[in-house]
Amino acid sequence: MIPCSKLRRLTHSDAGNRHTDWASLDQDLVELVGFRVLAGDLQDYVWFRAVCSHWRASTVRPCGRGVLDPRFYPRRWMMLPEGHGLHPGHPDLGGFVRFFNLDTGAFARAHLPLLVDHVILDSVDGLLLLHHNDDTTIRLLHPFTGDVAEFPPLASLLPQMERSSYNERTKRYMLMKVCASVTVSSSGAITLVLALDLLHRVAYATAGDQSWSLSAWKLKPFLKPVSFQGKLYALQLTSVDIGKLYIYQFNPPCPDSGDGQSRLPLPVKIAECPKHKICFVLHFVECCSELLLVSYNDVSRSKLLVYRLADLVSGKIEPLTDIGDHTLFIGDRSLCVSLSPNKGSRTRSFTSMSPNSIICMHTFSDPYSEFARFEQYDLSTGNWTPASDGDVFQRPPPSPHTLIHHIFTSCKYSFW
Repeated sequence: MIPCSKLRRLTHSDAGNRHTDWASLDQDLVELVGFRVLAGDLQDYVWFRAVCSHWRASTVRPCGRGVLDPRFYPRRWMMLPEGHGLHPGHPDLGGFVRFFNLDTGAFARAHLPLLVDHVILDSVDGLLLLHHNDDTTIRLLHPFTGDVAEFPPLASLLPQMERSSYNERTKRYMLMKVCASVTVSSSGAITLVLALDLLHRVAYATAGDQSWSLSAWKLKPFLKPVSFQGKLYALQLTSVDIGKLYIYQFNPPCPDSGDGQSRLPLPVKIAECPKHKICFVLHFVECCSELLLVSYNDVSRSKLLVYRLADLVSGKIEPLTDIGDHTLFIGDRSLCVSLSPNKGSRTRSFTSMSPNSIICMHTFSDPYSEFARFEQYDLSTGNWTPASDGDVFQRPPPSPHTLIHHIFTSCKYSFW
């Protein structure tokens, strides 16, 4: 990107030289460059469009298409609560929420008045899945453009749940723990699929539908669901005598076949691994457009292993030894932070993190006490080092807080 001051010097220093007249670039070329910039980050694209009126007119405006067009999803941005009890939606924040870029370290604030009477169930590709406190309506919100897609009330699933000893309050709670995936058809239909891991089933709906549809099948046990590239993935543990770990893929609903009803395909088993190879699975995590699986090596939990899903699907059960300049955070929600120095002047120094490492809640026991704290595991050396001071369950947690503490606890409501 060219700084605006330099752009002005180029465009005015030699008005007759077309090679330096950036503001008069061909519209198709500006559009092409704009989408190349958008492939990196939405914020870069916004700055690109702000260079001049010609560039802005030659590129697509994100507002109005924030949910319809996946190119505008803020995938590398995460919500970062303010701390001190100021959770998103807290009255003292005036409707503003802070976001953090996992690649550049940049911060941004967005005004999200919907959080006054909504709770956040999930985040999918940077979009926020909201649940209305009163009528249980589900909304998919783009935090930076303000675009919203409306979905049916979650309570429409209650009549479809089988009879059980659970009361209605418990059933509603079971519907609130979800992992979502979103797909957009060529005609602009936005479909959400919700993995209800407490029910071991899947629900789906298209924006504008009157009710959710619940899968007729049940997959049990239903573990570690994750959304990746418009599909859901989950694990299934077999019995002890079989001793295997299965990985299932949940595809989005198929288009209707003329009767006005879409069809949800059965889950597809895409990989299986001997249990002794992958012991005590922690979570899936997306890194560099790959889906990785992190687990302990054995019952001693002394070593972490990272597997590429594509390798497991092909039958190759060999752990990775290098994830480059990245740090993986493994917890209730797992994510990847880039420490690459090639992000330009906006990159901040993540001094509290190390490349090629994994940070997770690691429990240590001794004869006198038991602590649960954030530990950082170096894939190169196999060494564990403290990532924060003190017991993380201490109230209030020890100060000062590092960025590691904020990123990790931002996904755990109990810390807010």
